[in-house]
Amino acid sequence: MEFVLHTAEWTLGRHVRTVLDVGCGEGNWQPVLRRLRPSLAYDGVDPSAYAVAKHGARRGLQQGGIEDLGRLPLRAKYDLVVCCGMLNYLSPEQLVAGLSLVAARTGGMAYLELFAKGDAFEGDTDWPEPRSAAWYRNALTRAGFRSIGMQCYVPRAGEGNVSLMERGW
Repeated sequence: MEFVLHTAEWTLGRHVRTVLDVGCGEGNWQPVLRRLRPSLAYDGVDPSAYAVAKHGARRGLQQGGIEDLGRLPLRAKYDLVVCCGMLNYLSPEQLVAGLSLVAARTGGMAYLELFAKGDAFEGDTDWPEPRSAAWYRNALTRAGFRSIGMQCYVPRAGEGNVSLMERGW
């Protein structure tokens, strides 16, 4: 989490002030981010009624999925948008639509954890068969993202904040 926060701050040239955590579960990033940046504003979105009922008021969670980002009461832009451990569960159609909605909310950097076909991964893999890395790169590019490495992306409008050598593709 610290790596993601500090990478976002590197691209912004200042401390992260706002975070949107999509598919946040119980909002486990919130206490860590708040410890590091006490004044940070955190919004979490998750489809789980249980997670929102149990942690929503305390951690700033609201119920919804990636497909709801366009209609939920959220900030227009966030310094950091996190999609950790959830993108591979989406169908290709949901992922493509969702990435566009995430890009629309990304004002600084997005951490978009995705595993491609051929990657070695452990843990819960009850998701659709992963696509090729080229397929994911194409979907991310079409959504308006530029890779800066290590699953971190900037929107096209923010690519001037990173050097040509920092851009992954």
